Amino acid sequence: MKKTLSLIALSTLLGGCYSSPESLNSMARFHSPEVNKAPFKLSMSLGTDTSNVVALNANHEVTEDSHLRAAAELSLGHGFEFGWAAGGEGKYSLKYQFYGKGREEASSGDISLAMSIGYVSGDDSGVEAGNFVGFQEYNKSHWEFDKNAIDVALISGYRLTPDLLVYGSVFYQDGEIDGRYYIKDPSLCTTGCKTDPINSDGKNYGVSVALEYAFTRNVFGTLEATLHQADWFDRTKSESSANLNVGYRF
Repeated sequence: MKKTLSLIALSTLLGGCYSSPESLNSMARFHSPEVNKAPFKLSMSLGTDTSNVVALNANHEVTEDSHLRAAAELSLGHGFEFGWAAGGEGKYSLKYQFYGKGREEASSGDISLAMSIGYVSGDDSGVEAGNFVGFQEYNKSHWEFDKNAIDVALISGYRLTPDLLVYGSVFYQDGEIDGRYYIKDPSLCTTGCKTDPINSDGKNYGVSVALEYAFTRNVFGTLEATLHQADWFDRTKSESSANLNVGYRF
């Protein structure tokens, strides 16, 4: 009896280190439609980034992740802005404001429209549990994959007051996951060892709405809500989220 309990405890302890492949999809957007008219105006921000997680194994229970998100935007002139963000995933983007006043000229009642295109990337790795024979574990598979996607969005905004901007976006991402299972130690492989590829074409899409408030000329904060749908591993998963960031414009 004691031996059985020890084996159960050991399996539980070891199992805590195991994971299955998951597509982690960032839900934070924070894309204001207003761009500085003058070039080389920099803004930086820190905030939260919740994720819509889809597991390869349909029976695998997932926990929705939340990450710290760092971002920076640099105006390029003529309505263009380059953006970078790192949170649940990494992202580079180019935004173009094609309607409305620039950020430094905006006033109450102004409407602004912009579009953006971006490149989203991420990677993950882990170990799936094997089979125990006594205290020896066999057929333990490691896994790894890269994820890449193109992100496009249409963004619109309305300035309620000189300090308060409400804006929203419709977004779409199309991408792929490319990876594999592999056996790190062939001596622990008997029969049925998993060495399959991990491949999936997928997409994310949804809408977001945000309130951005300028506390001072330089300091601002944003509260954002997102409805997000993720299609990966031949399954669809919908989630909603609320995220917050605080930034500084130089």
